[in-house]
Amino acid sequence: MRKTLLSLVLLICFVSLSSAQLNEFKLKSINKNPIYSTGTSLTENRIPTQLKKRKVINSYFGAGYSFMIYTAAYMSDAYPVLDTRNGSFLTNINLFYGFAVAKAVAMEIEPTILFTNNDRIVDYHLGTPFMNQGDSLNYAHTTSNNLLAFPIVVNVKFFPFFSLTNFSRLFFIGGGIGAVWIREENDAFFNNNPTGFEYNVGELFATASTDQWQILFRAITGFTGTGGQFGFGGELRYNFIPLTEDLRLPFATRFAKNANSLDITLRFYFSL
Repeated sequence: MRKTLLSLVLLICFVSLSSAQLNEFKLKSINKNPIYSTGTSLTENRIPTQLKKRKVINSYFGAGYSFMIYTAAYMSDAYPVLDTRNGSFLTNINLFYGFAVAKAVAMEIEPTILFTNNDRIVDYHLGTPFMNQGDSLNYAHTTSNNLLAFPIVVNVKFFPFFSLTNFSRLFFIGGGIGAVWIREENDAFFNNNPTGFEYNVGELFATASTDQWQILFRAITGFTGTGGQFGFGGELRYNFIPLTEDLRLPFATRFAKNANSLDITLRFYFSL
């Protein structure tokens, strides 16, 4: 009986000792990685920092102003970017709304108003003589030139360096397609003098206008806004606009084969 009690006591001591050693081992194992041992762990302290992310701009809008240089001879003669004699500008004001379609791609809808007027004299050799009371008048000379246009274009921009953190991430290349309505009006003298007019008998003074719809293609590059609530950008564009030729009346938009232009555009952005 004593041997049995002694054996039972020894067995209980052995189990207790083993349990204590196992608990000590577990505690030591847990303590090897202290970030899970308390409620104020390093991981918990870093969570708020990890959740704080930079705001992503998904859409934006704004306005811009373009300095246009027509590349066709008749268009540049009739409508220079600045008429130094009377200080008139070739005014091009555009509005735009853009949104991201991918991480590196944005799409924009851009309506524009273009207008100018001046008193430049432009000489035209008519393809078909203008008939006035039986007289054939082969030349026309404008005394005023007025241009009004409403382009609307969809631009697509690709940002090749979007993943970088420096200024180059704002650089883009792209293109656009759209339509433009163009109206031109002028006052002109018709005569048979190739170099001008003198208010002589036989000359005809007339006011006329013409308009047309055309397609517009665009190549574009530059940099966009800074990505904040407000930003600015600059663009270099080349617009391709074919024109319908008609040499019967003295209009730059009828004598020129195109209204292609090189534009330098300044833009102001507001993010949504």
